[in-house]
Amino acid sequence: MISIVIFSFVIYLMPGMFGAPLKALAGYLPPMSTHDFPLLDEVRNNSGSGMMASNKEELCDSPKYADFLHLPHGIKGYFDYEQAIQCSKEKNKPLFIDFTGHGCVNCREMEARVWSDPEVLEILKNDYIVVALYVDDKTSLPENAWYTSSYDNKLKKSIGKQNADFQITRYNNNAQPFYVLLDNDENMLLPPKAYDLDIRNFVDFLEEGKKNFTAR
Repeated sequence: MISIVIFSFVIYLMPGMFGAPLKALAGYLPPMSTHDFPLLDEVRNNSGSGMMASNKEELCDSPKYADFLHLPHGIKGYFDYEQAIQCSKEKNKPLFIDFTGHGCVNCREMEARVWSDPEVLEILKNDYIVVALYVDDKTSLPENAWYTSSYDNKLKKSIGKQNADFQITRYNNNAQPFYVLLDNDENMLLPPKAYDLDIRNFVDFLEEGKKNFTAR
C-alpha cells in the first residue's frame, strides 16, 4: 500500500518536470514565473490557445519593480499603488489590489487554482488595472520616500513595510491574500475578499465590482 501511494505521488509529480502546474501543491512550490522550463506556457504562447489570453490593452507606463516582481499567468500590472491608481484613472477602469507576499502559501494557491481559471483571467487581464502589493519584500525605498507610520510610529524603509502599513492603515487588515476593488476616486466598490478557492465566488466578486464601477 505504501509503495502504491509513493508511486502514485511520483506519477503525479512527473508533469511538473515539464512546467505543468501542480495545483494541489501550488502553495508550497515557487511561482510558475520563476520556473526555468515552463513548457506548457511556451506551447500556449506559441499556439495562441489555452487559458493564456493576452491583455487587450497595454499599461499606461513601465511598472516600477517589474525587474524583480511578477504577476502570474501573463497578467500585466503594477507593483506600486500610486502608479496603478493613476493608470486606472487614465484608462477609466476599476483597480484590483492584490495584497500578497513572497512567502504567502495561500496567495500562491489562489493564483494557481483560482486566477488560472479562464473566466477569472479574462476579467483580470481586460477589465481591471491590477496591482500586486508585496508586504514582505525587503527592497529598500529611496531615502526620500521613508516615512513614519501613523499606526505604529515606526520608520518604514522598504517596499514590503510600506505596503503592509498601507494595508493596515487603509483597510484595517494584515492578512494575505487580501483583494480590494477600487473606483477612480479610491473608494471601495464592495467589501474586500480574502482567501477563497471557490472560483464562482471570485468571478462574482469581480463582476459585481465591474457593475458597481459602471453604475458610479
